[in-house]
Amino acid sequence: MSTATDPLDYYALLKLVDAPGIPGEGPSCQYVQTPLVSAPNASTPTWECPAGHYCVSPKHSAPCSPGFYCPPNTAQPMYCCAGYYCSSDTTTLTLCPQNQYCPIGSVDGGTSCLWLASCPAGSSSASKFGLILFVILFVIGIRIVFWIQKRVQRVRAHHLEKRLRWIHAHNINHDNPLVADEAELENEREDGSKNNEENNSLPGAQVIQIDTPNNAGEPASPRSDKTVVGGSKAASTAVRPSLRRKLTRVSQTFDIEFEHLSLTLSNGTSILQDVSGSLRTGRTCAIMGPSGSGKTTLISMLTSKVPKDEGRIIINGQEEDLSHYRKLIGYVPQDDIMMRELTVHDILLHSAYMRLPAKLTRTQMTEKVLEIVDFLGLNSVMDSAVGDAEKRGISGGQRKRVNIGMELVTDPSILFLDEPTSGLDSSTSGDVCRLLKSIARNKGLTVAAVIHSPSPVAFDQFDDLLLLGHGGRVVYHGPREEATNYFAAIGFPLPKDSSPSDFFMDVISNNVKSKITKKFKPFYLHKYWESYCKRAQTFYADGGKGVEYKHPSAYQASNPSSPHLNPRSSTFSSLNSSALSIHDHGRGQSESLAMTNLSDTSFLVSPASGSNRILPSSLHPSSAQHGHDQQRVGTPKSVTKLRHSVHESRSGASTPRSSMAPSEFQSLYESPPLAESLTWFETFKRATRIFVIDSRIWWQGIFAETKETIQGLFFKRRDPIRNTASPFMMFWLCLSRARLQIYRNQRQFLYDQLLHLGCGMFISIAASKFDYLGRQPDLVCAMTPYQLKINCMNPTDHLTEVGVFIALGVCFAGISVGAVTFGNEKLVYWREKSSGLLTLPYYLAKVIADIPRIILAGIMFSISLIVFFNERSNYFYLLFIVVMLYAVAFAMGYLLSALIPPARVALVGTGFTLAWAIVFSGDAPDLADVMRDDAGGGYRATKWIWMISAPRYAIEAIYLREVQARPWAEIENAPLAHTYELGQFWWCFRAMGLILLGWHVLAFISFKLKDRAKQR
Repeated sequence: MSTATDPLDYYALLKLVDAPGIPGEGPSCQYVQTPLVSAPNASTPTWECPAGHYCVSPKHSAPCSPGFYCPPNTAQPMYCCAGYYCSSDTTTLTLCPQNQYCPIGSVDGGTSCLWLASCPAGSSSASKFGLILFVILFVIGIRIVFWIQKRVQRVRAHHLEKRLRWIHAHNINHDNPLVADEAELENEREDGSKNNEENNSLPGAQVIQIDTPNNAGEPASPRSDKTVVGGSKAASTAVRPSLRRKLTRVSQTFDIEFEHLSLTLSNGTSILQDVSGSLRTGRTCAIMGPSGSGKTTLISMLTSKVPKDEGRIIINGQEEDLSHYRKLIGYVPQDDIMMRELTVHDILLHSAYMRLPAKLTRTQMTEKVLEIVDFLGLNSVMDSAVGDAEKRGISGGQRKRVNIGMELVTDPSILFLDEPTSGLDSSTSGDVCRLLKSIARNKGLTVAAVIHSPSPVAFDQFDDLLLLGHGGRVVYHGPREEATNYFAAIGFPLPKDSSPSDFFMDVISNNVKSKITKKFKPFYLHKYWESYCKRAQTFYADGGKGVEYKHPSAYQASNPSSPHLNPRSSTFSSLNSSALSIHDHGRGQSESLAMTNLSDTSFLVSPASGSNRILPSSLHPSSAQHGHDQQRVGTPKSVTKLRHSVHESRSGASTPRSSMAPSEFQSLYESPPLAESLTWFETFKRATRIFVIDSRIWWQGIFAETKETIQGLFFKRRDPIRNTASPFMMFWLCLSRARLQIYRNQRQFLYDQLLHLGCGMFISIAASKFDYLGRQPDLVCAMTPYQLKINCMNPTDHLTEVGVFIALGVCFAGISVGAVTFGNEKLVYWREKSSGLLTLPYYLAKVIADIPRIILAGIMFSISLIVFFNERSNYFYLLFIVVMLYAVAFAMGYLLSALIPPARVALVGTGFTLAWAIVFSGDAPDLADVMRDDAGGGYRATKWIWMISAPRYAIEAIYLREVQARPWAEIENAPLAHTYELGQFWWCFRAMGLILLGWHVLAFISFKLKDRAKQR
């Protein structure tokens, strides 16, 4: 070509012509041909070019690279046409055969068409809509598998129902020597002759004869009014239906006493102040009080979930930590925390397998579960799913019974409940409380429940009552039936037809006026109780002769039949009489407050009757006695001395001394206690102390669990309290339950798979036109304008974008589903963790149960991905990469569910996906810019994040497999984009495996260390 030829004239010489030998039915294919025929102007140049070469001018010729088509007389190389494949020497063009597809640039044959895809001759892409048939067959297969599983479960449930019916009939028609009918227990307590562990096990059983007026104004019969201290005989004579259940009594019982428990926050706010009381075997105690009075905190403090500032806890006469017996403690939370997708039987059976002694066989544990199901009246719903707000299951009352049954099947000795009647109607709450009373009596449990606004029927089922006022101070603690008498004695008689529980709460909240003094303030209630207990101690410490309890004549005259107080073994102890006085200095008058109006001590029986006076709980020995198979509670020496002094004082009649002056009580009631004012140093000191205590408990819990895990894995564990399931058994039980959760809910399982299928389909549509085309030859680029030269000298590379889209879809779907694995049952994990569950077997079981889901997710995503995206590498390489990335995404979801509240996991997961799949993917910003030695300070400090990014390695692996399936010369001869290197494919897999392990370690540590206070 002459150098004087104008460029426009030059391009006018070139023309597109059809490739030789193209069949009529094939797609069109053209190439740029050199000028062969001279124009009328003889000065027009012409030239020829051999096949396999291109000639941009008569003087400039170069061989074509594979992937281009260069027939004879080619002026510029053209990419091998779509629908054809070219020979490696670029000279021939062949129509793509049937069952293969040939994208642009194909060499030496096409790409094999996948099964269920259609590829007629001359296809440039595969028509893979036949994969929809695979999806339909997959759904049908899943339904068949679930149907078979349901049939197997139905057969198993039929056998369990037969066994349950036999147990129910056996319990009704046969007596068991270890079980007493409830009505018989009542009779034995009244007669005092059959139930020795309740009446006469300890020397000097304490019996008091009180005069309670009946409707006719006459004393009731001695039989109906005799009260056994420490027993569980209620004052009410209401007849309850008899129950006959095969429930063995617990082998180890606990009498719990707590003295002067206090808890103050670092800012000086008092949660509990000087709380003392006791919980007795075979009795139920209701803990009540207004919001913020520390009811739940008291339960948490007794179980060592919350550290105490002051006070001590005495268990069976010895001071020790109740958490030492955590495997014998049942704690029923306020919410019904359980796996809602499981059946009642599944939930109870898992709880029994996890927490019953390991020496029991599976058959024995199953029998115990069926007995509890029968006892709780859950026979009709044993095989029903619990259900939730979306899927209707059992009723609220039945769910509450299951919540209690989860603890009962573990055969506990102590049962704590946090508002077991919340959210229930009055009838159902009464049934639940009646159930608790039956449990305490039949099994010998120590039962304490935090109750909020119980119905009268529910309230009457409790034996004892602990009332807490504002500031966490005790207002009353004693027998529930005596609380009305006590409040009437201090000026708050119960109105007719009023609910006692609601009335007590109104008194504490200052919604009721005192009948005695106009100067009443709510803080008086604790002072009344505190002074009452102190005078009781003084009276008995002085042999009953130290105090004269006077009563105001005015109040006695107006209340001639004021009730007598008859507290049993509790902080509220019986006194013969009492009077407290309050002076009104403003008027120069004094108002008297009568505790009771008993004018003498004749009701105290003489030693000849074989009875003792009642002592306050802080001075009284444990009144509850146990059966022949239970442990006996020790008696402190101080109590023994006091009892001797009381016995000695009975030799003569008690002679009252002069009454205590009212001025001695004046300082107690003049003004409310001032709020504690702390200096900044005291605040800092207290905060430091609380931090040290919490840190010590935090580390002790971690070390104890780690030690227990190691011992269970490598040694034979011996627990002095109870040997429960080993770590290996815990793993198997958790794995079995996780499989039930995942593969029993057919609808949710299919929804998850459709989510992965949809994500893959969207990515497939977006990446349908993305490909890699080799760069143009240098001779061609030399003739390109400068503005376009950089594009000419670089390949058309969109494979990285394909990898980014795949990473986005996989991370989004994987994190969304993986976060549900732990996030929806975090409360269940906390509950089971506080009962002895080890984190390692639980975590491993959940992860392994998710492996089939991860593999299926990868299959569904990859199948839908290739519907429009024409991959050239082997499909199984793509599948392996997607499955590995799904595994990493699931682990990311596990970590987020451990750190983030469930309500925010979706939002945080979206940000997490965008960060790792885009910012740290190596595409934008370019990995070459990040890893450059002279990179900026920001990249230099954060380049390690790209090194631990699993999407970066997944994108690189996809890129390498796809680019190696293409014939372009620069792939082998020039550096690849983003610092990628051929031969690094398997290293990318190893890197993703290490990153996967790292995410799992972080997730496991997060579950183990975060929210330790909720795991106690």
